[in-house]
This record gives sequence, structure tokens and C-alpha cells, in this order.
Amino acid sequence: MNKTSTNLIINEGKTLTYVIPIVFCALAAIISFVLFWPLGIILALVCILLGLIETGLEFNRETMEYRKFKSLFGSAMGNWMKVKDPDSFHLRLSVESVSYQRVIQGTGPSFYGGLSASSKSITYDILYLTQTDSWITVYEFSSYKSALKFAKYLRELETIEMIDHIALKLEENQRKRMNRMR
Repeated sequence: MNKTSTNLIINEGKTLTYVIPIVFCALAAIISFVLFWPLGIILALVCILLGLIETGLEFNRETMEYRKFKSLFGSAMGNWMKVKDPDSFHLRLSVESVSYQRVIQGTGPSFYGGLSASSKSITYDILYLTQTDSWITVYEFSSYKSALKFAKYLRELETIEMIDHIALKLEENQRKRMNRMR
């Protein structure tokens, strides 16, 4: 079944999903190269292949199916999922902050305190609200430009409403700024 003729394909490229496996694979490749060089070469090739994997979203508006795919050398892999009873599609900003705290205990004054780190992940999520009032996440885009491209594609459906909450918030903020300037 050839679904690619009417599909929108948004390829986000190399999103570095496999950074940690690549690092461990590279360390194993270096150690293996010293101990048994053919295994080291094979592991180095696996590291390169992991680094070449691209991710994205493919959507078929005729069958209302989508898949999150991973692609290597143009061959996409992923399971197709059906959009079931959509009431409306929504584009939202998602910010996830994670803080890590490591406490070091010891006996001397130099051991007081701890190490902390934090990370923030910002994604532009496309969700749909079903007629039974449940939210289903279609995809979490890393760039707003890609999310807008998909939102524009969904607006062309005309039978299902597409709400861009980010644009609505930007308009609201701009109105507030204009009112303050008066």
C-alpha cells in the first residue's frame, strides 16, 4: 500500500535522540579497537549509523493516519496510527524543566553543599481533542517552523478546527503591550 502520494512528510532531521547510545558505543569501539580491532571497526560503523538516524512525522489526510518515523538512508520506519473521532487539533507550547541535585556528604568543611544542574526542554506539540474529551498527542516538534507547517496542512482539512494557542497568546501579549503604550 503506497501511502506517500498524498502524505505530508515533515522530517526534523538528526535530532540527536541517540546521543547517549552513541557515546557508549564510541567508548566500546575505542576499547574494542585496542583489544580486537575488527570488533572496534564494526562498533564504530554502528556509532556512525546511529548518528545518521533522522526523525519526523508523516500524515495522510485522506485516511487520517499518522506515524512518527525514524529514517536511515531514506527508508522510514514507524507504526501508523489512526486519528479517532477528532473534535479539534491544537498547537501548544510545552516547557519541561528538570532539576538534578546531588548531595555530597563528608566530614570536612570542603564537603558541605551539593552539585546541582537543570535542563529545560521546549517542544511545540500538536494534539487533538477527541469527541470524548481526551487529549491525544500527535507529535512533539522541536521547531516552531515545522509545527506551523503541519498546522497549516491541518487547516486545509476545513472539517476539523485547528487552534494555534501560541499565536493566540502572542496576539494577546501584543495587545497588552499596545494598551500599555497608550
